[in-house]
Amino acid sequence: MKPETLYAVAEITRSSTPYIFGLIGLTIILCGIFNSGRLSGDRFAYVMGAGGAFGGYAAGGFSPQNRQSPQTRVGHADQVDIDQSK
Repeated sequence: MKPETLYAVAEITRSSTPYIFGLIGLTIILCGIFNSGRLSGDRFAYVMGAGGAFGGYAAGGFSPQNRQSPQTRVGHADQVDIDQSK
């Protein structure tokens, strides 16, 4: 597998992570609602809390825009290390 393809797959996975967590949270909440007759009060609360936690993580806890990005430009010439040994 080429490095470009691997990088593309990693970026698609990273960018779709909030949507995946949102779907997981929604699925847990809907399963808890549809099975609320079978769950006791505290177990129902645990299921709703777990679904809400996934939803909260998708909404605000996960932020791919805040990751460390590489420096692509130089602001001052003294920051550049020029190799003049050749």
